[in-house]
Amino acid sequence: MNWFTFSLLAGLLFAASRVVARFVLRKQGNALAFTALHDFIAGLCLLPFLFIGFHWPTQPITWLYFSGVVVFAFLCDWLAFLALRLIDVSLYQIVNQVRHIFVLVGGLLLFQESITWIKVVAIVLITLGVGVAVSEKTRFTLNRGVILSIISTLFAIVAFLFAKLAVRDFSETAAASLELMLIGILAFSCLGFRPKPLVSELRLQKWGLVVSGLLFGGFEVILFYALRVGEASRVIPVTQSSVVFALIAGLVFLRERQRLPQKISGAILIGVGIVAMYLL
Repeated sequence: MNWFTFSLLAGLLFAASRVVARFVLRKQGNALAFTALHDFIAGLCLLPFLFIGFHWPTQPITWLYFSGVVVFAFLCDWLAFLALRLIDVSLYQIVNQVRHIFVLVGGLLLFQESITWIKVVAIVLITLGVGVAVSEKTRFTLNRGVILSIISTLFAIVAFLFAKLAVRDFSETAAASLELMLIGILAFSCLGFRPKPLVSELRLQKWGLVVSGLLFGGFEVILFYALRVGEASRVIPVTQSSVVFALIAGLVFLRERQRLPQKISGAILIGVGIVAMYLL
């Protein structure tokens, strides 16, 4: 499979994971405890596949890049779960598309990836789609959930760029498994290593937390594969096919019909931008 196929599959798994997370987080609960359990379970489920193409980093700098992945991915996930308690999963996915501008610049500065007119046009379409999706007839809605989504996205961009650097010298499955379990431990430390919030969250969320973690673990591995074989400035936009999957799933399974015309219009523009990124 090429980078485009990996990216599409990563987008599907990410959307599925976030839809399940949105479903269970509507019951409220503790977002930090959810992060600890969700990511640790995701990493644990990858352990049986750890030795597929396994190799540890051979250069010390790789561990520094990997540490950046862990820290910024933790902040991204925590704020994402806080946001998903407040806004629809389809709106959350659409807001996340603002990342492409920063990925384009980061790809140029860190990996000397070219900035072509096709990439620029595609990202303009994607960004315009975001604007359409979050706007109302008379005013722009910038609520707490949207703000948390934007900040989460900025942290995700940094984590993605660090991951692109790390997987050059680190097997993808090992990196994903270790990263996710360390995020779980980091979140647990922020809870003061108290097991009570974890037990309460597990009782509240039950199967949904486990299913979301499983899907997210698969997303991480496939994303790392895609980043290793493709340009970050192309891989990341294509993974945002997740917005279309999330829109459909949110409508069908979660009955998220608020602002539906805006969401559909935004998703169409984003979809056109993603297709242009690959085909042109």
